[in-house]
Amino acid sequence: MKKNKLKKLIAFTMALTLSASVFMGCKNNDSESTSDESIMDSVISVETTMTNAKVDGEKADSKGTELSTMISFTPAPAGHGNPSVNGGPDWSMEPIIYDYLCDYSSQPEKTFKPSLLESYDFKDKVLTLKLKKDLKWSDGSAITADDLISNLFIDMTVNKIAYYAESVKKIDDLTVEVKYNRDATLLLDYILKTSLKYPVSNYGEFAKAYQEQFEKNRELDENKNFKFNAEGDIKVAETTTALNNYLPDLMSIKVSGAYVPKTMTSAEIIFEQNPYYRVPLNIEKIRGIRPTSTESTALAISNGDYDAEGMGLSPDMAQKVAENNKETIRQMVVPEFSSLGFCMNTQKYPTSDVNVRKAIAYIIDKAQIAPVSEPGMVKGDEYAVALPPSVRDKYLSKDFLNSLENYDINLEKAEEYLEEAGWKKQGNQWVDKDGNSPEIIVAGVGEYPAYVVIGEAAANMMKDFGLNAVFTPKEAAAYNDYATSGQGHMVIDGFGSATNTQHPYEAYDGIWWYGKRGMNLKFPEKGGLVFKNDETGEDFKYSEKQLELFNASTPEEITKVTEEFAQFFNDNAWYIPVTEKYYVFRLHNPKLSMPEAKTGEQLSDFYWSGTTSAILGKALRSGELYYVK
Repeated sequence: MKKNKLKKLIAFTMALTLSASVFMGCKNNDSESTSDESIMDSVISVETTMTNAKVDGEKADSKGTELSTMISFTPAPAGHGNPSVNGGPDWSMEPIIYDYLCDYSSQPEKTFKPSLLESYDFKDKVLTLKLKKDLKWSDGSAITADDLISNLFIDMTVNKIAYYAESVKKIDDLTVEVKYNRDATLLLDYILKTSLKYPVSNYGEFAKAYQEQFEKNRELDENKNFKFNAEGDIKVAETTTALNNYLPDLMSIKVSGAYVPKTMTSAEIIFEQNPYYRVPLNIEKIRGIRPTSTESTALAISNGDYDAEGMGLSPDMAQKVAENNKETIRQMVVPEFSSLGFCMNTQKYPTSDVNVRKAIAYIIDKAQIAPVSEPGMVKGDEYAVALPPSVRDKYLSKDFLNSLENYDINLEKAEEYLEEAGWKKQGNQWVDKDGNSPEIIVAGVGEYPAYVVIGEAAANMMKDFGLNAVFTPKEAAAYNDYATSGQGHMVIDGFGSATNTQHPYEAYDGIWWYGKRGMNLKFPEKGGLVFKNDETGEDFKYSEKQLELFNASTPEEITKVTEEFAQFFNDNAWYIPVTEKYYVFRLHNPKLSMPEAKTGEQLSDFYWSGTTSAILGKALRSGELYYVK
C-alpha cells in the first residue's frame, strides 16, 4: 500500500471515528511505510512566528485572566468530589486542585522538587517527611501531619506502605516518619509524588479504619514483605466500600492546591484561585472544557476555544490547525512514556497458541500504523519486551536486544509460525489443523481515534494475510468489562507503560491490571505469580523477579533483572506494542507564557513531561505560567 493512500484512509477513519473497512492490507514486506518523522514533521515543522513556550514581555496582572484547557470531568448528578471513586476528580483535574508532596520529573534526570514538603530524608530505611509551615486547605483550616497520615493510609496500596512499611508515626504537627523494611530507593517514587487530597476532617474515619488494619492485621509473606491476613482483607474491603459510598459535592470539597472548583455545567467547569494557597498565583481563573466527542474537540480547537491543550487530532486536522494559526500557535512534543498495543488473550483459541501470537506480531506493520494513528505517536517496541523504547533503551543494550526476536513485519516468519502451529494455506485463507478458520476478534475504544486506527489497520492486515480477523469498537464506559470478559482475542490497551516512574518495575507491575484484562491470565488464589514460559516450558517466577527489580539499586542491577523480564515477554508475545506516545502540546494564546521550551522538538525537561494537566500544574505552582501585557 502506498503511504499517501494509507495516510488519507487513516485520517478519514479518525475524522469519522467509526467508519469501517477503509484499510487495504499491505501485501508484502517491501510495502512502503509511512515514517514517524514524516507525520510528525507535517505537523510540528509548520513554520510558526513564535518558537518558544516562554514569551518575552512584562507579566500581566492576574485580575481578569482566564486559562482555558481540557478537563475530563463528570457532570452532575453523577459527578462528585471523592477522587478515589469514578466520577470524582481525575488525572486531568487533580494537578489543578491538589498540591503534591513533591513535583516530579524523570527529565532530564530524576528530580523530586519539594512542594508541600519543606524537606524529606531517607536514611537507614526511615523516610522523614516534613511539611512546610502555615499550609492551609481552601477553607482556611491548617494542613498538618494528621492530614498527611490520612492520605498515606487511604492510598496505602498505591504508595506501597501497605507492603513495605513497618510503621507510620507522627513526630510533631508537621512531621511524619515512615519506617520501611528495606532501603529500595524506588519507594520514593511512589510516596513523594503523593497529592494531598484526603483532609482528615472529611476522610479521617476511613483513614483510621485503614490504619487499624495496617497495624493489627498484616503478616509477612514468603518474601518478607507485608500482606493483609484474611481478617485484614475483609476489613480493608469493607472500609473501601464505605469510602466509595462517600460522594461529597465537588463544589464543596476542601482542596490543597492552587485552584478551587466553583461552577460547573455539562460543557465546562470553572476553577477560581484558592485564597489560602501558599504562593501567589498568576492566573485568576481556569476554564476546563469537557471533551464530548472527537468532532466537537476538533471544532473547539479549530475555533480557538483552548489556550493550551494536548488533545489527540487526526494528522490532517493537526496539520491544518498549525497551518491556519501560524502567527499564534506554538507546538511542543512531550514524552508520555506510555505504550499502546495489543494484549493477547492467552486462554482463548487461537491466540492461546504462542505460535499464532508470534505470527500475528509479524503480520502487523507497526511502523506503518504508529505515526498515522495520532500526531506524536512513534513506533513501539519491536522486540515486544513490554517497555516503551524510551525506557527500554535506558536499561537494555543493543547487543542484548539483538539477541531477541525482532517482530518487525516479516510475512515469511508469520507463515513459519502458523505452520508450526499446524495451520496451512487453503486458497487465500489460513486454516488450522481441524480445517477451520477461527475468528480473531480485535477490540478497541470506539470513541478514541487512535484505537480505531490501530484496530482497523491491524485487522485488515491480518485479513489480507488470510486470517479471519475482525475489529469491534466498544464504548469507553463498557470497555473495562469487555476487556476482562475474555471475549476478545486482541484488546488494545496500555500495558508496558511507565508514565509515573519511567522505571521497568512500573511497566511489569502492570500485569496485575492488564493481565486480568486482555491477556486473560490465570492468577493464583494465594502466593506469588509464577507463569510458564510457552517457549521454553520453564516456570518464570514473576513475583520474585518483581521484588528483585524493586530492590535493585544500581543501573547494572536494574538491567540484569529487566533482561530476564524482557526475555520472558519476547518469548511469549503476550503483548504486541504498536506505538510509544509522544503528544503535541499546543499553546494557542500568544500572550500565554510557560516554562521555556523550543517548539518542534522532543523535549527532555523538568516541566515538560507527563500529562497536559501535570505540566500545567507544575507551571502554575512554580509561577512559570502567566500572561504578558
